[in-house]
Amino acid sequence: MDDRHHLLICTVGGTPEPIIATIRHWKPARVQFIASEGTRKDAGAVAEVPDLLQPGSWDMMVLADAQDFSDCVRRMRSLDEQVTAWRQKGPAYDVIADFTGGTKCMSAALSLVSRRWPCAFSYVGGSERTKGGTGIVVSGKEQTIVTQNPWNALGYQAIDDACLLFDQQAFMPAAHLLNKARKAADDDSIRRTLSMFHQLCEGYGLWDRFQHRDALQRIGDALKNVTDLQGALGATRFEPVFRAIKQNQQTLQQVANKPRAREMVADLLANARRRKREARYDDGVARLYRAIESLAQLALAERHGIPSTDNVNLESIPESLRKCWESHAENGTLRLGLQDAYELLDALGDEAGKTFKELKLDDRQLSPLTARNHSILAHGFTPVGEPVFQRLWDAAIRLAGFSEQELPVFPCLAKSQESP
Repeated sequence: MDDRHHLLICTVGGTPEPIIATIRHWKPARVQFIASEGTRKDAGAVAEVPDLLQPGSWDMMVLADAQDFSDCVRRMRSLDEQVTAWRQKGPAYDVIADFTGGTKCMSAALSLVSRRWPCAFSYVGGSERTKGGTGIVVSGKEQTIVTQNPWNALGYQAIDDACLLFDQQAFMPAAHLLNKARKAADDDSIRRTLSMFHQLCEGYGLWDRFQHRDALQRIGDALKNVTDLQGALGATRFEPVFRAIKQNQQTLQQVANKPRAREMVADLLANARRRKREARYDDGVARLYRAIESLAQLALAERHGIPSTDNVNLESIPESLRKCWESHAENGTLRLGLQDAYELLDALGDEAGKTFKELKLDDRQLSPLTARNHSILAHGFTPVGEPVFQRLWDAAIRLAGFSEQELPVFPCLAKSQESP
């Protein structure tokens, strides 16, 4: 213990013996007393005990109302900076939170505030009490009790917080929170559970960024510890979550193995729907644009033998269009944009080209695709609003021939499964 430098933060009650006992146990380099108006003198008396503390090695916070839980929490939160500064001195600088003394509000407030600190919890009990074992600790019989690393218990709080973030589509912030808790915990079973949730959140975060193969690997790794998922969520929440994840795995496998397929279009549409839930309409419209473009590319490849819109042989263009487009050809080939691709499909008698026209998407003045081109994420400076997103969403769904229920849905970890 001598090679450690402890910052002891302790609440002060009307009896000095417990505080003296915890100071003698920890031999702290610095002490932060938390006292009430009624116990500030007791804290001062403890500091004056001979050979207990070095001069100038202690500070005192005096609470205005030791019975006001909210105020106690508010005041104690100001200790965050002190704790952070102490920990930044180096790995040998520890923090101990002792909540033995003071009112119940003071002890509860310190426990609540310190749950976010990398620290140990300390409590002074005793081997003998008055009133037949139910009273206060007999003076001289004090014993300092050190709890386990609180993050072993609070890791479950981190999981609950991460589940809420996950359901808000903040997948990577959830993963970062879990990774921090995993590093702080030292109980193997807690670390394993935290690691499993970390892999799960990271996997869905990768999927949300279209990194499908990496996402598939992470989610698969997470499900290797599926019993930890069940233990953390409980049987009621586990069943719908597990079913959703397994279904997602199958979808993700299809997208990863065959990116040029309708499954990728469904994935783009589902991603756009998630962006709508966040009111990120520019991002959502960008995904819808790509989904509509992908549908044309797939139709040309699968039904008309034109594998790429980047290199279309002029001879494969119907005569009605060839005369209009041949001036744009280079070495007998054309590169087609979205509008051109659908115009070609219409000329080829493809139903997709006909539907595109029926939806007025070919109208370069009124089409929501034009609004996308003016988007700040495309070629303009005007943010896209919900009405444009909805018009393009309806068009994309009809063009794709999907029902919204067919699109992949991510699970809800913190509550029962519900539709987005």
